[in-house]
Amino acid sequence: MNVQLEPEEFRKLIELAYLGEWLINAHHDTEYQDDGASAVVQRLLASHALEGVGKDDETGEFFMRDEWVEELYDKYILDYDDHVFWDELTERLAQRDLARRRGVPMDQVNRDDDLLELRPLEEVYRQELEDNGVERLDIRETY
Repeated sequence: MNVQLEPEEFRKLIELAYLGEWLINAHHDTEYQDDGASAVVQRLLASHALEGVGKDDETGEFFMRDEWVEELYDKYILDYDDHVFWDELTERLAQRDLARRRGVPMDQVNRDDDLLELRPLEEVYRQELEDNGVERLDIRETY
């Protein structure tokens, strides 16, 4: 397949591939990595000389230089992680509360089926977390 891209478009394609590979592999140990995703990034990095790309003399693998990776981390990954954290916290606290209200385990609350009951609970937590962060969240010992 041939795709004609301008240099800035190609750079953006590499960034997209890197971020996609990061999303797939960043949370896994090396033995559980998706090698296919890493291979695609390698092929892109190897396909054209590009500022910000280096090649490891020992392994022969290509890599994005630290400055470029740090830029992507600061621009996209930190923001992504922050949004996912707050959204997940809000959704799980609401799910926990609905399960408690019903007297059932959390896994019996289904997000799709119970969305009408979950949304108001989520909104309470969303507002609380927006106003106060985790400052007013406490873990109670109930042994």
